[in-house]
Amino acid sequence: MPGEDRDGDALDAIHRAMILFSRGSRVRSNELYEGLGFVQYTMLSSIDLADCAHAADLAQEYGLDPSTVSRQLAELENAGLVVRGPDPRHSRRQRLELTETGHRALAVTRAAQRKRLEDRLRDWPRRDVAEFGRLLSRFVES
Repeated sequence: MPGEDRDGDALDAIHRAMILFSRGSRVRSNELYEGLGFVQYTMLSSIDLADCAHAADLAQEYGLDPSTVSRQLAELENAGLVVRGPDPRHSRRQRLELTETGHRALAVTRAAQRKRLEDRLRDWPRRDVAEFGRLLSRFVES
């Protein structure tokens, strides 16, 4: 069929780009996350974005065993980035919240990532940046 090769070429290009992006992100993870590890950054972000975060919710969101999430949360607590407290709506669950230090670490990291994106996309036309954002969001949500 005439369109199949073109679609295959596009899929191959997307696949290559995703591999290179992923590899580059892993190599530069300390730089990208301002001293936070990737797991720490994503957990802090999830807790920050949630109305009321719980360890079980994070385990489900990431498809991880609850014991794995518990260990990762313990590291965040020991680093002074997260606190656990009672959840008034669920007496048997502990609510997760960022500490002031956690909020600052997340804000610094987000600002640095935004700056890196701005630098990389500086020469792109505005409409291309908008289209890239729209398409990438659509891809992630699918």
